[in-house]
Amino acid sequence: MTPNLAELLLRTPFAWLRERDVDLLVCSELHANRKLTQLLASKIAPDGAQFSGAWVSHAESDGESDLVVIFGVGEACVVALIENKIAASFQPEQAERYTARALRWGAVPGVARVVTVLLAPAEYMHRPGSSVFGERISYEAVSVALRGEQDPRSIFLADALEAGIKSYHQGYVMKPDDIVSDMWMACWKTSLTVAPALRFQQPGLKPGRSTWFYFRDAEGFSAEDRKRAVIAFKAERGHVDLQFADTRSASLAHRVEGLLDHTMKVVSAEKSASIRIAVPTINFHGSAAEQEPSIVEGFKACERLRAFFAEHRAQLLSN
Repeated sequence: MTPNLAELLLRTPFAWLRERDVDLLVCSELHANRKLTQLLASKIAPDGAQFSGAWVSHAESDGESDLVVIFGVGEACVVALIENKIAASFQPEQAERYTARALRWGAVPGVARVVTVLLAPAEYMHRPGSSVFGERISYEAVSVALRGEQDPRSIFLADALEAGIKSYHQGYVMKPDDIVSDMWMACWKTSLTVAPALRFQQPGLKPGRSTWFYFRDAEGFSAEDRKRAVIAFKAERGHVDLQFADTRSASLAHRVEGLLDHTMKVVSAEKSASIRIAVPTINFHGSAAEQEPSIVEGFKACERLRAFFAEHRAQLLSN
């Protein structure tokens, strides 16, 4: 089908805005925009604090902080642990886990203060759990500050935040499916013993159609590798893929010639190619206990592909 340029030009850049998109945009802006860093510093740090850095998606034993931001204050520092929300509900005890994380960070030598921060549309701040956060900063307040910069990059983020506000008002809220969420939790527990090197993070609530696992932080994958390769367990379809972005199947087949065992094959997708292993399907609305052998087999296949990547990384990523 021929692309429709006129239709594209009329479309908003934020047709499907995800919280993780906003995380990265905010992180980038903090590194480049003095006004945004001043806004955050005014909430958490004393006068004269200097921006030291911002990091996206910092995972710990009890969950993940969407953003970690640090300000230097003399010989010490102040740390902000930021949870970003557009419309999705809080995960169970998510705010309390941020508080526990802040207590751990506060015990680190050189850390003078740790503040938990909720970044979300203003109306989101009325939800149960919001008041547990030490500071709350609205999308609206950040957007106003950014538009005052008259900078195209800052205005782009302001537009993204306002798209997030619109999504909230339109009622885009992820509806958790308890049965599917329970299956995710069962799979996570199995992975800890069968394939711990995948580094499967403890999941929260999931919607009914959430049946694919992506392992972007698996052992053996560097930050640069993750831009090109990922392990995907497409459980309800019955296969595990070591997927390579912007790669043709013919090119991948040439790279792996003589390396694959009889259970592996190269397959193609629209903009990627994968090394695939077939596994039993998993019914996410069925019993986890009854499907345990299938779950185990799936994660063993994931681990085989992870180890395969680690062993042959240079050849797999060669041009």
